[in-house]
Amino acid sequence: MPVAEGRQLLAGLRPASGTVELHPDYPMSETLDALAMLTDAYEVMGRKRPDDPRWWIHQIVVAETVVGDIGFHGPPGPDPPLTVEIGYAVVPPWRGRGVATRACRLILARAWADGADRVVAETDPANLASQRVLGAAGFRAGIDGAYVINRTPDPGKIAGRLPSIGEPARNLPAIFEET
Repeated sequence: MPVAEGRQLLAGLRPASGTVELHPDYPMSETLDALAMLTDAYEVMGRKRPDDPRWWIHQIVVAETVVGDIGFHGPPGPDPPLTVEIGYAVVPPWRGRGVATRACRLILARAWADGADRVVAETDPANLASQRVLGAAGFRAGIDGAYVINRTPDPGKIAGRLPSIGEPARNLPAIFEET
């Protein structure tokens, strides 16, 4: 998601994009919370969000419409293992169709390519659908209730057969395309 679009969303505006439309249910409150948290985190760290961030929010696009987003809660800490946390949200009409699972697999490929050793995701204990998404993407429930996946020698074994992301991490507008 481009920074300018994120700022517009936080300001309550619906940005006009020339390439994709926003689903009527997008952005969701989760999106706005994540944008505010991530923007604040970068400011607290004294960093401006770079033009090519590794650890940012990416929109989930289906049939040229943004139906959700997935992203990192921030960059990994300095100490190994390099751990990042992800979060995701999909508009209600697109839930239960494999969109979140596909997005999780693709964000894992991005995390591994950008040097993460471990990815963590938290979900409400009552959110069984999200737990199924994480399990299908290769995460395992930890003893603290968080879901964790560690990099393997061949990350493709976890993510499955994925097309090469092939573009800079600054924006992955079409990380899921319906076939």
